[in-house]
Amino acid sequence: MFSKLPADDLDLIDIFNASANAYVIFTRDLIIAGCNDAYLRTVGRASREEIVGRYLFEAFPAAPQSDEYRILTSSFSRVLATNQPDHIALLPYSTSRPGEPPVIRYWSATHMPLRNKRGELAYILQHTEDVTELQTLRERNARANMAESGVLARAQAVQTASDKLFGEIALLRDLFEQAPGFIAVLTGPTHVFELANDAYRRLVGRDNLIGQPLAEALPEVVDQGFVDILDQVWQSGHPYTGQAIPVFLLRASKTPPELRHIDFVYQPIRDAQGTMTGIFVQGHDVTERWRAQRDLQRQTDLLRLAQDGGGFGTYDWDLKTNRVYGTRLFRELFHLPDTPDGVSIQDVLRHLHPDDAPRLAALISAVSPELEEPHEFKLLIDDRVTWVGARGTIVRDAYGEPERVLGAVHDLTQRKQIEERLDMVARESAHRVKNILTIMQIISENTLRRATSLEAARQSLGDRIAALNQAQVRILAGPKDSRLDAIVRDTFTITYQLDNRIVIEAEGDAELAPRTGLGLALALHELITNALKYGALSVADGKVIIGWRLTPCPTSGTVRVNLDWREVGGPPVTSSAGGQGFGSMLIRNSLAHDPAGRADWLAAPDGVRCQFVFTAKPVTETAEEQATAS
Repeated sequence: MFSKLPADDLDLIDIFNASANAYVIFTRDLIIAGCNDAYLRTVGRASREEIVGRYLFEAFPAAPQSDEYRILTSSFSRVLATNQPDHIALLPYSTSRPGEPPVIRYWSATHMPLRNKRGELAYILQHTEDVTELQTLRERNARANMAESGVLARAQAVQTASDKLFGEIALLRDLFEQAPGFIAVLTGPTHVFELANDAYRRLVGRDNLIGQPLAEALPEVVDQGFVDILDQVWQSGHPYTGQAIPVFLLRASKTPPELRHIDFVYQPIRDAQGTMTGIFVQGHDVTERWRAQRDLQRQTDLLRLAQDGGGFGTYDWDLKTNRVYGTRLFRELFHLPDTPDGVSIQDVLRHLHPDDAPRLAALISAVSPELEEPHEFKLLIDDRVTWVGARGTIVRDAYGEPERVLGAVHDLTQRKQIEERLDMVARESAHRVKNILTIMQIISENTLRRATSLEAARQSLGDRIAALNQAQVRILAGPKDSRLDAIVRDTFTITYQLDNRIVIEAEGDAELAPRTGLGLALALHELITNALKYGALSVADGKVIIGWRLTPCPTSGTVRVNLDWREVGGPPVTSSAGGQGFGSMLIRNSLAHDPAGRADWLAAPDGVRCQFVFTAKPVTETAEEQATAS
C-alpha cells in the first residue's frame, strides 16, 4: 500500500487506509512517503503513483514567493525544530494536476511528528481537511453574519502572527546559539540549566548540561564561589558583574583543571509579576587577553626595573598637545609633579641651565632631527647643577609629519664629578711631579755645593732622595701615623740639613682623621716646595715658622686646631706674586671636606703666610711617650 514505507513501520495500516479523514506522510525532506484513500479523493488523484515518492511542491506546485508556499514550509519547519505538532487554520492552495488550470481551494491542516523505534523524528503526518465550502459559505454570508467573517479574519491574523512569531523565535535561537560570548539560562533556586549556547559548552568542555543543576553539571566550580554568587543573586535580586575572574574547569576527565579567566554578568530573570524565575548568564572568555596583559605587565616591570637599575627615565612628548608624560625617574630628575595629564614642555625647559637653554630650545622649537642624537646638558634646580644625558626618537604620522618624540634621559652628574676629579688628579699629579723635580734639583745643588768629597755627596744625595721618596709614599698612601706632630715633621724630612731654619712651635698633639691628615700633608708639602723654590728657604737667611694651638670643644669631645705657617727673611712678596695657580687652589681646598675646615693663603710683604683650621681628636700622652720626649 505504501511504496516508500516498510510495512512494519506503522501499525493498523488497514485502519489507516480505511479512515474517512485525509492523511499523507512526508519524510523529513518533504518527500511524499504514503497516503490513504481519503487523501487521494480529497486532492483529486486517481492513484498513489501520481504523488508518492515525489517532492511535495513537485506533486502540488506552488511558487516559492507565494503565501501558500511560505505558510506550508513554515509549519513543517516548526515541527522539525520543536518536535511538536503544528496547525494551519486556513491555507488557500491549488491541488490541480501539473499542467491543468489552477483551482484555489481552502484547507485546514495539522502536522504531527512521527518517531521511529529509537524515538527520533522520522516522518511528518499531515491531516488535511477541505474547507472550501465553509469558506465560500462564510464569504456569501459575510454581510449577514459579520461574526463568522470576523472569526475567519482572526484565524487568518492568528496564522500570520504565528508564522511571524516562529520566525522571530527561530532567529533568536540562531543568535543565541551563534553568539560569540557564552550564554546560559539557569532556573530555580538550584540553578538548573534550561539553555546553554555553543560558546558556553565549549568553555566548560561539556554538552550534557540541560536539565542539570549547576552544582552537578560543573562540580569543580562549587568550591570556587560561583554557586555562592548565584545564590546571592537569587536571594537579593541584584545583578553581579565579574571582571577577569579566574576559574578552574575540568574540560576533560583525565586532565588537570584548566585555568581560564572570564568576564561575566549574572542577571536576574523575573516573570510578569516580578517574581524571580531564573538567572541569565552572559560573558566572554578573556583568557588570551588576560595572558597578553600579564605578559605586557611583566615586560613593563622588567623595563622599569632595567630603567631604575640603569638610572634611565623615559618620556613621551605629544607634539599636538605639547604635553610630556614621563616615568618616575624622569620626573624626579626634572623635579616635575606626577599628574595623569603630564606636564607642558615649558615646565620641562624651565629647569635648563642658562648655558644650555638657548641651544636646546632651538632644537625643540623646530623638532630638529638632531634630537635623535645623544645630547648632554645641565639643569639648574635650587642652585644645584646636575648633568643630564638624553636621546630621542621622532615618531611621524602617515604624512611624514612629526607626531611625538619618545626618548630616555639619565643622570650624568656622578660621571661628570668623577671626570672632574680625574682631571684634578691629573693636574695635581703633573704639578706634584714638577714639584718633586724642583725639590730634587734644589737638594742636588745644595748637596753638591756643601759636600767635602764625591763619596760624601753621593751618600748625602742618596739619603735625601730616600727621605723625599718616604714623604711621597706617606702622602699618596695616606698618613699611617695620623698624629699632627708626626705629619708636620715628616713634611720637613726633605729639607734635611735645613732643620736649623725650620722652627716648630707646638702646643700639644691631636689625632687627625685620614682624609684630614692627607689634605694637610699635601698642603704642607706644597708650601715647603714653594718655600724651597721661591720663598724663605730659597735664600741663606730665610726661615719657616710653623706652630699650632688646640682649643677643646666640650660639646663634641673634639679639639679645634689652628695651625699657622709663616715665612720670614725671604725674598720680597707682593699680593700678585701668587695665589692664582694650581698649588694655591690645592692648599685652599685641602680641608674642604671638614665643615669647620679652612685654609687661608696670604702673600704678605714680609713672607708667605697660611692659616689652617680643622677639627681633630685630642691626644693624651702616655708615661712612655713622656719619657721618650724628655
